[in-house]
Amino acid sequence: MSKNILVAILCLALVGVMYFGVFRPTKSANTTAILTIPSTSLEESICENVTAQFGDCKKILLFDNHSKLVFAQSSSGIVPVLTNSEFTEMKKFISPMMDFQEFREEKVERGHLDWRVNNHVQKDFSLIYGFAEDDVKTIVINSEGNVQPNRFYVHDNLWVWYAVIPKDKVELPVEVMAYDDNGQKINGGE
Repeated sequence: MSKNILVAILCLALVGVMYFGVFRPTKSANTTAILTIPSTSLEESICENVTAQFGDCKKILLFDNHSKLVFAQSSSGIVPVLTNSEFTEMKKFISPMMDFQEFREEKVERGHLDWRVNNHVQKDFSLIYGFAEDDVKTIVINSEGNVQPNRFYVHDNLWVWYAVIPKDKVELPVEVMAYDDNGQKINGGE
């Protein structure tokens, strides 16, 4: 009986040694590739850059992880920002910025929504974006294969809408249609 217990203990010890031998932490071949944690958050970093470029940064309105876009609000408008693929640092501002005052002043000329295009933000990445009033419930970009853009609420009857187009250049003019909550076209065209 004592021989069986001794053999069982030796077997368990052998299994334990093999387990710790196989699953022990190892040093990687590249010890210089240490993950560095930034001293400021992405939100703080973007706001600092927006403040330096546009005078102030009120808040970050949206982080879009799929497209790696961030939308920051300043006193004068909304600034789209492209981040790196890891979503850890800002790559560049996307211009032109969406200007609140310009949108209010040009309502008679353009209707319930406006748009702008930034071609070749990066390879196979162009952006169509703009403001829409609360009356606009659905937007369709007909000239890009009936794409329905993303949108988010900003304030006071104002929405931002945007669509990432997976190509280097969007053909102009862009045909954008806007519909109300009854499905009636309220403006559109070029």
